Amino acid sequence: MRLLLAVLCGLVIVPASFGFVIGGERWPGPTISVWNTTSYAGPVLDAERAWNTTPASIRFVPAADEGSADVIVRYGPPHEPGQASVGYAPGDSTVTLPRGLSRMVSTTLAAHELGHVLGLGHESHGCTVMAAVVRVGPATRCKIAACKTIVRCLVQPDDANGAIALYGRRSGR
Repeated sequence: MRLLLAVLCGLVIVPASFGFVIGGERWPGPTISVWNTTSYAGPVLDAERAWNTTPASIRFVPAADEGSADVIVRYGPPHEPGQASVGYAPGDSTVTLPRGLSRMVSTTLAAHELGHVLGLGHESHGCTVMAAVVRVGPATRCKIAACKTIVRCLVQPDDANGAIALYGRRSGR
């Protein structure tokens, strides 16, 4: 009986092993509109689609124009990594991306920065799009790097769990 009680207590006390980090306030609505001013049209759309495939109850959508956008994607200063406002930042939500990136790197970086826009901080468990450093290319063992259809592999389960923790799960999924 004591052993059973100890096992049951252990199940209740041990937290789930998530690596996601909530770093900002959640957005109030079910959508976040994005206006992209860079030449990375395809990569930014792929990054949005990658987040939109999760069961989280939030969606990125194209903005009608820059003035109505919740988030503006711009080029950042030369030789600086991407940056983003973390979480809900009305009137001041931006993503910056450096110039001259390959399709794979620009898509991965855009997805990472859009994760910050959602309110996620840097992931503490290795190979996810929200890791502090995301390695892409053939030398890495990450599923992200080996993926043939990047939209399907960018947002890993733990990234999606972070978005679900912030926004809840879409009904029907």
